Amino acid sequence: MQQDLIMEMTNEQHITIKGTSDGLIINIYSGRWSSILAELDDKLSKKADFFKGGRVSLIVGNRILKTDDIKAVGDLLNNHQMTLWSVQSSVKETQTTTEEFGLEMVPSPLKAPTTPKLEPNHTTQTFKRTLRSGQHVEYAGNIVIIGDVNPGAKVMAGGNIIVWGHLRGTAHAGAIIGDSAYVCALKLIPVQLIIGNHISCSPTDNKDKRIIPEMAFVSNGQIIAESWE
Repeated sequence: MQQDLIMEMTNEQHITIKGTSDGLIINIYSGRWSSILAELDDKLSKKADFFKGGRVSLIVGNRILKTDDIKAVGDLLNNHQMTLWSVQSSVKETQTTTEEFGLEMVPSPLKAPTTPKLEPNHTTQTFKRTLRSGQHVEYAGNIVIIGDVNPGAKVMAGGNIIVWGHLRGTAHAGAIIGDSAYVCALKLIPVQLIIGNHISCSPTDNKDKRIIPEMAFVSNGQIIAESWE
Protein backbone atom coordinates (compact mmCIF):
# COMPACT_ATOMS: atom_id res chain seq x y z
CA MET A 1 0.00 0.00 0.00
CA GLN A 2 1.40 3.39 -0.93
CA GLN A 3 2.09 5.46 2.16
CA ASP A 4 2.76 8.76 0.43
CA LEU A 5 0.17 11.17 -0.90
CA ILE A 6 0.90 13.07 -4.13
CA MET A 7 -0.55 16.47 -3.47
CA GLU A 8 0.06 18.36 -6.74
CA MET A 9 1.56 17.72 -10.15
CA THR A 10 1.77 20.31 -12.89
CA ASN A 11 0.68 19.57 -16.44
CA GLU A 12 4.24 20.28 -17.61
CA GLN A 13 5.57 17.90 -14.94
CA HIS A 14 8.14 20.44 -13.75
CA ILE A 15 7.17 19.94 -10.11
CA THR A 16 5.66 17.21 -7.96
CA ILE A 17 4.82 17.66 -4.29
CA LYS A 18 4.59 14.65 -2.02
CA GLY A 19 3.60 14.43 1.60
CA THR A 20 5.27 12.01 4.02
CA SER A 21 5.51 11.75 7.79
CA ASP A 22 8.87 13.57 7.53
CA GLY A 23 7.34 16.55 5.76
CA LEU A 24 6.86 17.61 2.15
CA ILE A 25 9.05 16.39 -0.69
CA ILE A 26 9.23 18.68 -3.71
CA ASN A 27 10.72 17.15 -6.86
CA ILE A 28 12.15 19.63 -9.36
CA TYR A 29 12.49 18.50 -12.97
CA SER A 30 13.75 20.29 -16.09
CA GLY A 31 13.04 23.92 -16.82
CA ARG A 32 14.30 27.42 -16.12
CA TRP A 33 14.77 28.05 -12.41
CA SER A 34 12.84 31.31 -12.49
CA SER A 35 9.89 29.61 -14.22
CA ILE A 36 9.95 26.73 -11.75
CA LEU A 37 9.90 29.12 -8.79
CA ALA A 38 6.96 31.01 -10.28
CA GLU A 39 5.12 27.74 -10.84
CA LEU A 40 5.86 26.55 -7.29
CA ASP A 41 4.67 29.86 -5.85
CA ASP A 42 1.41 29.52 -7.77
CA LYS A 43 0.81 25.94 -6.58
CA LEU A 44 1.53 26.77 -2.95
CA SER A 45 -0.71 29.84 -3.10
CA LYS A 46 -3.67 27.75 -4.25
CA LYS A 47 -3.47 25.59 -1.11
CA ALA A 48 -1.84 28.05 1.27
CA ASP A 49 -3.68 26.92 4.40
CA PHE A 50 -2.96 23.27 3.71
CA PHE A 51 0.79 23.65 3.14
CA LYS A 52 1.37 26.32 5.80
CA GLY A 53 3.75 25.18 8.54
CA GLY A 54 5.26 22.33 6.52
CA ARG A 55 8.95 21.60 6.22
CA VAL A 56 10.35 20.82 2.79
CA SER A 57 12.97 18.51 1.35
CA LEU A 58 13.90 19.59 -2.17
CA ILE A 59 14.95 16.95 -4.73
CA VAL A 60 16.84 18.50 -7.65
CA GLY A 61 18.68 15.52 -9.18
CA ASN A 62 21.65 16.66 -11.30
CA ARG A 63 20.63 20.32 -11.39
CA ILE A 64 23.38 22.70 -10.27
CA LEU A 65 22.11 25.19 -7.70
CA LYS A 66 24.10 28.30 -6.82
CA THR A 67 23.84 30.18 -3.55
CA ASP A 68 21.28 32.60 -5.00
CA ASP A 69 19.15 29.70 -6.27
CA ILE A 70 18.86 28.06 -2.85
CA LYS A 71 18.26 31.42 -1.20
CA ALA A 72 15.47 32.17 -3.69
CA VAL A 73 13.58 28.94 -3.05
CA GLY A 74 14.15 29.28 0.70
CA ASP A 75 12.71 32.80 0.68
CA LEU A 76 9.74 31.64 -1.41
CA LEU A 77 8.94 28.89 1.09
CA ASN A 78 9.32 31.32 3.99
CA ASN A 79 6.76 33.59 2.34
CA HIS A 80 4.32 30.66 2.53
CA GLN A 81 5.27 30.01 6.18
CA MET A 82 7.14 26.87 5.18
CA THR A 83 10.71 25.80 5.92
CA LEU A 84 13.41 24.39 3.64
CA TRP A 85 15.32 21.85 5.73
CA SER A 86 17.16 19.68 3.19
CA VAL A 87 18.22 19.39 -0.44
CA GLN A 88 18.75 16.09 -2.26
CA SER A 89 21.19 16.27 -5.15
CA SER A 90 23.59 14.03 -7.08
CA VAL A 91 25.84 16.98 -7.98
CA LYS A 92 28.80 17.79 -5.73
CA GLU A 93 28.56 21.55 -6.35
CA THR A 94 24.94 21.64 -5.23
CA GLN A 95 25.74 19.45 -2.23
CA THR A 96 28.50 21.84 -1.16
CA THR A 97 26.24 24.89 -1.54
CA THR A 98 23.55 23.14 0.49
CA GLU A 99 25.96 22.42 3.34
CA GLU A 100 27.17 26.04 3.31
CA PHE A 101 23.57 27.10 3.92
CA GLY A 102 23.42 24.84 6.96
CA LEU A 103 20.77 22.64 5.35
CA GLU A 104 20.73 18.87 5.63
CA MET A 105 22.13 16.94 2.68
CA VAL A 106 19.98 13.84 2.19
CA PRO A 107 21.59 11.10 0.05
CA SER A 108 18.33 9.49 -1.11
CA PRO A 109 14.63 10.41 -1.36
CA LEU A 110 12.65 10.30 1.83
CA LYS A 111 10.26 7.43 2.36
CA ALA A 112 7.47 7.17 4.85
CA PRO A 113 8.31 4.75 7.69
CA THR A 114 6.45 1.46 7.98
CA THR A 115 4.46 2.83 10.89
CA PRO A 116 4.22 6.59 10.18
CA LYS A 117 3.87 8.92 13.12
CA LEU A 118 3.36 12.65 13.27
CA GLU A 119 6.58 14.22 14.49
CA PRO A 120 6.39 16.45 17.59
CA ASN A 121 7.45 19.54 15.62
CA HIS A 122 4.42 19.36 13.34
CA THR A 123 2.07 22.18 14.19
CA THR A 124 -1.58 22.17 15.17
CA GLN A 125 -4.18 24.60 13.82
CA THR A 126 -7.15 25.40 16.06
CA PHE A 127 -10.50 26.60 14.69
CA LYS A 128 -12.85 28.09 17.28
CA ARG A 129 -16.14 27.86 15.43
CA THR A 130 -18.84 25.51 14.23
CA LEU A 131 -18.51 24.38 10.62
CA ARG A 132 -21.80 24.48 8.77
CA SER A 133 -22.86 22.75 5.55
CA GLY A 134 -20.67 23.78 2.62
CA GLN A 135 -17.77 24.94 4.81
CA HIS A 136 -14.44 23.12 4.96
CA VAL A 137 -11.01 23.52 6.52
CA GLU A 138 -7.70 21.97 5.45
CA TYR A 139 -4.31 21.93 7.16
CA ALA A 140 -1.11 19.92 6.67
CA GLY A 141 -0.66 19.29 10.41
CA ASN A 142 -3.17 18.48 13.14
CA ILE A 143 -6.57 20.17 13.33
CA VAL A 144 -8.54 20.98 16.47
CA ILE A 145 -12.14 22.17 16.08
CA ILE A 146 -13.70 23.85 19.11
CA GLY A 147 -17.31 23.55 18.03
CA ASP A 148 -19.39 21.19 15.91
CA VAL A 149 -18.83 19.88 12.39
CA ASN A 150 -22.30 19.76 10.86
CA PRO A 151 -23.48 17.52 7.98
CA GLY A 152 -22.17 18.89 4.68
CA ALA A 153 -19.03 20.34 6.31
CA LYS A 154 -15.59 18.80 5.80
CA VAL A 155 -12.34 18.73 7.77
CA MET A 156 -9.12 17.49 6.13
CA ALA A 157 -5.84 17.17 8.03
CA GLY A 158 -2.42 15.87 7.16
CA GLY A 159 -2.30 14.57 10.74
CA ASN A 160 -4.90 14.04 13.44
CA ILE A 161 -8.33 15.63 13.98
CA ILE A 162 -9.87 16.49 17.34
CA VAL A 163 -13.40 17.91 17.55
CA TRP A 164 -14.52 19.40 20.87
CA GLY A 165 -18.14 19.00 19.88
CA HIS A 166 -20.30 16.86 17.59
CA LEU A 167 -18.66 15.48 14.44
CA ARG A 168 -21.54 14.96 12.01
CA GLY A 169 -19.90 15.96 8.72
CA THR A 170 -16.94 14.48 6.84
CA ALA A 171 -13.51 14.07 8.45
CA HIS A 172 -10.35 13.07 6.56
CA ALA A 173 -7.35 12.51 8.83
CA GLY A 174 -3.92 11.22 7.84
CA ALA A 175 -3.79 12.83 4.40
CA ILE A 176 -0.01 13.00 4.93
CA ILE A 177 0.91 10.63 7.77
CA GLY A 178 -1.43 7.86 6.68
CA ASP A 179 -3.00 5.13 8.78
CA SER A 180 -1.35 6.19 12.06
CA ALA A 181 -3.70 9.18 12.31
CA TYR A 182 -6.76 9.29 14.52
CA VAL A 183 -10.01 11.25 14.86
CA CYS A 184 -11.48 12.18 18.25
CA ALA A 185 -14.82 13.83 19.01
CA LEU A 186 -17.12 14.36 21.96
CA LYS A 187 -19.80 12.78 19.77
CA LEU A 188 -18.51 10.82 16.80
CA ILE A 189 -21.26 10.35 14.18
CA PRO A 190 -19.66 11.48 10.89
CA VAL A 191 -21.37 11.08 7.55
CA GLN A 192 -18.03 9.83 6.24
CA LEU A 193 -14.75 9.15 8.03
CA ILE A 194 -11.45 8.77 6.17
CA ILE A 195 -8.18 7.83 7.86
CA GLY A 196 -5.25 7.37 5.50
CA ASN A 197 -6.59 5.17 2.70
CA HIS A 198 -9.49 3.75 4.72
CA ILE A 199 -13.09 4.96 4.45
CA SER A 200 -16.00 4.38 6.81
CA CYS A 201 -19.58 5.65 6.71
CA SER A 202 -21.90 5.93 9.71
CA PRO A 203 -25.19 4.04 9.77
CA THR A 204 -28.21 6.03 8.62
CA ASP A 205 -29.94 5.50 11.97
CA ASN A 206 -27.89 6.88 14.87
CA LYS A 207 -30.64 6.96 17.47
CA ASP A 208 -28.87 4.38 19.63
CA LYS A 209 -25.49 6.06 19.32
CA ARG A 210 -23.90 6.53 22.72
CA ILE A 211 -23.18 10.15 23.58
CA ILE A 212 -19.65 9.60 24.85
CA PRO A 213 -16.29 10.87 23.60
CA GLU A 214 -14.78 8.45 21.08
CA MET A 215 -11.56 7.98 19.16
CA ALA A 216 -11.47 6.43 15.69
CA PHE A 217 -8.32 4.82 14.32
CA VAL A 218 -7.17 2.12 11.91
CA SER A 219 -6.71 -1.40 13.27
CA ASN A 220 -6.19 -4.54 11.18
CA GLY A 221 -7.07 -2.69 8.00
CA GLN A 222 -10.33 -1.15 9.15
CA ILE A 223 -11.53 1.92 11.04
CA ILE A 224 -12.76 1.24 14.56
CA ALA A 225 -13.95 3.54 17.35
CA GLU A 226 -13.34 3.24 21.08
CA SER A 227 -14.17 5.40 24.06
CA TRP A 228 -11.88 8.43 24.34
CA GLU A 229 -10.81 9.14 27.88
